[in-house]
Parts: sequence; C-alpha cells; structure tokens
Amino acid sequence: MMRHIKGLLSKDEIRQIFEIMAEGKFEDGAATASGRAREVKNNLQFERRPEIKKRLDQIVVQALTRNPDFMGFAFPRLIGPPTYNRYDVGMFYGNHVDAPFLNNGQLRADISFTLWLSEPDTYDGGELVLTSGYGEVRAKHAAGDAVVYPTTSLHHVAAVTRGSRRAAVSWVESYIPDERQRRILVDMGEVKEFLERTAPQAPETDTFRNCVFNLMRLWWRT
Repeated sequence: MMRHIKGLLSKDEIRQIFEIMAEGKFEDGAATASGRAREVKNNLQFERRPEIKKRLDQIVVQALTRNPDFMGFAFPRLIGPPTYNRYDVGMFYGNHVDAPFLNNGQLRADISFTLWLSEPDTYDGGELVLTSGYGEVRAKHAAGDAVVYPTTSLHHVAAVTRGSRRAAVSWVESYIPDERQRRILVDMGEVKEFLERTAPQAPETDTFRNCVFNLMRLWWRT
C-alpha cells in the first residue's frame, strides 16, 4: 500500500533546506550502501556532518510528525534520520529492496518514504518506480510531496536525463508492523472520520470507533 502525501513541506521549508545544503557538499552515495544495493546505486548523498545535517533532519522530521495523513498512515514509533540524495544526469539507483534494520539493529524498517525537494519540471527521468505482481507504479511529484510505501517493496530510481533531482529518504519503524493490519486500520480510520463528520451522535459511530480502537490495542507493538 502506497500513499501520496501532498504538501508535506512548505515552500519556505524547502528554501531553508536548499540554503543549508549550500553550506555542505554531496559525496558518493554508494559509500553508504551494502550488499546488492552498493552495486546498483549511482547517486550523490549529502555529507553527514552533524552540525549541518541535524538542522536538515529537524525540518523534515517536524514536518512528518505534524502531518496527520502521515501519522495516520505510518503509525510511527521511530523515524530514522533522513538521507538527502542528488541525482545528476546519468545517475540512477537500480532495483533493490531496502535493508530490514538500520542503526545497528536499533530501528526495524517497516515503511520507507521519498520526499521530493526538486520540482518535477526541473529535471527529466528520476521517477521512483515500485514493482509488484500487479506491475509498476511510477512516482514523480511536486517539491514538498512525499510517497510512503512498505519497505518490502522492490523499487528503483530511473536515470535522470536532464537537470538534477534532489530528495530526502528515510525509514519508519511502525507501532503496527504488519502491512495488512496497517491497511485495515487506515481504511477503517477513513470510515471513522466520515461517520464522526456526518453522524457524530449516532450510536453506530460510537460502536465503529470502539472497533477501530480495539484493533489498535490488539495490534499495537512497542
């Protein structure tokens, strides 16, 4: 299950991110990959100097945690420090599946996200492509938009043929680690919001809300 979240970052926040990036440099992205990913990763990654990267991470993580769509879709227990990637002409990231654990096993990667920083008309190619038994889903969105998807998904970033693509990516450990259970709770949450908006006093609304909360209690993992 993939979710497109629009306007997660404001234009002012994107401007701040680019200004902070101007204080540092990009390095070979393959240096942070492992296994098969190292062989297919051809991009640049913003350096990890704490005094600079901490400011970038604060902007992105605050935007994520204030967004009700992201919070209600991911049920985040932990959000990994983002990485900031740049794809210039000819760069790509071949088919791969993200690692199951990060930070020496401290974070289990249940959910991945890509947060676009470059406007789509400033570069050609560079689509995020997710592959499943139903075919391919290609994503290329406005700066400030995000795509959130299960870390189990096979995916790649298509080669950039014009311009430069910048994005932030990271991973989430969810309080609801099972993707099927998250899907059920997301769908039921949308119905709950509809009932609370259209029939707030109905006893059926209370019953349905109770069902949603009881499933959350049943499936919640700490």
